[in-house]
Amino acid sequence: MDAPLPYHVSYSEHVHEILRALGLHAREVGLGKQVLAAIREIDSRLHIYPQFGQPLRNLSVEPAQLWIGVVDPLVVQYVLDESRRQVMVVHPITPLPGCGL
Repeated sequence: MDAPLPYHVSYSEHVHEILRALGLHAREVGLGKQVLAAIREIDSRLHIYPQFGQPLRNLSVEPAQLWIGVVDPLVVQYVLDESRRQVMVVHPITPLPGCGL
């Protein structure tokens, strides 16, 4: 049995910048390992099964949808274009409220 075809995942430069800052801050407050593990898990899920989150709304560029997903202690919003097997993360990944970040 063949492995499923992975989705193409892209991150905006702004998202990369915020992730770097978030990682530094997480290390400063003793949550570096948890944040790094969450980032890796989010990326893995987006490549293999981006439907792990919940759809928020359809976008005007159909059939794309805006989704939100949580991997403790982080929240990710992303655009999923199922027909093209593309995932675009353009909104910064943020910490869950009250997680200590």
